[in-house]
Amino acid sequence: MSKTGLDEKSTVGMLGWLADSPLYIDAQQVERFYDAVVKPEGKEGTVTIEFSSEVTQEIKQTLEIGAEIGVPSLLGNLFSFLPKLNLKGAQDKTAGETSGSSHMIELHPISNPQRQLEHLTLHYLANHRSRLCLVSDPASTEWRDPATIRRVPRELVFLDLPGEAEHETFRTCLIPTAAEFEDGKIVLLYDELVGRLKEKAGSEPISYPERAPEGRTLSDARKEYWGWFHGHFSATKAMVVVEKAASDHGRLRWIDYRVPLTGEGDTLHLHMVPAATYDTGTFAYNFIKRGYKHGIRLVGTLKSEPDMNVLAIYEK
Repeated sequence: MSKTGLDEKSTVGMLGWLADSPLYIDAQQVERFYDAVVKPEGKEGTVTIEFSSEVTQEIKQTLEIGAEIGVPSLLGNLFSFLPKLNLKGAQDKTAGETSGSSHMIELHPISNPQRQLEHLTLHYLANHRSRLCLVSDPASTEWRDPATIRRVPRELVFLDLPGEAEHETFRTCLIPTAAEFEDGKIVLLYDELVGRLKEKAGSEPISYPERAPEGRTLSDARKEYWGWFHGHFSATKAMVVVEKAASDHGRLRWIDYRVPLTGEGDTLHLHMVPAATYDTGTFAYNFIKRGYKHGIRLVGTLKSEPDMNVLAIYEK
């Protein structure tokens, strides 16, 4: 488990996001990812997850939890949102738990994406701890290092983006970049956003660099490009761009954003596929405007760039 900028209390809190009703959840992507990683034997069969004593000790060491805490208390604390863990052979032992002992959790058949995401997280905790990333400091680099991203299975990332009251300088600027709508039209939202921002900014960004300019790296040039949006961002104008496009072309099939992670132009690309099943307000006012003011919580899988396939969004 990669625990960036977190203590035990905040770690428990991040896993507890799953107890909430998500603002958005990608049911199809969650189901496919669940099937690929957890590999249930069938829709009607149970899945068993084993927590060996070695696994349990690793989790305790990562979270800096006392050795005297037994498995039922540990998992009950981390996954308090689950109504029943159904632990087999698990008694709340003290530090004298025997080497080689294990505790089994039975996961019963489910068909909704919220429960599948809970089970995915349990599976990662038991079997792929190094690929479960809990991130409260977006500027940290460990979780988005290219070599880390390329390993399998994909990282399951819990990313906490702060609101205005949570951070003195960092602002959660969700920059809409492109979207496909119900009528099949693809709109370059960032072009529309430039038009709304440049009047107040008194300038325009450089042309989006497709190749490295002379004497500069491509990465630095693109950081400058996205840095312009970050420096002149308006949550209201970004919200209106999405609302206007949706009013012209219908509900969203997919939508992409850039979110700055640092003040130096480092960004994370976000990809969401609402498949025309969510109201526009989900991705305009509730995501962009409220995300800027109050922060937002994202759960997703990571791919190169870095780029997140967003599985679920939770409000603060």
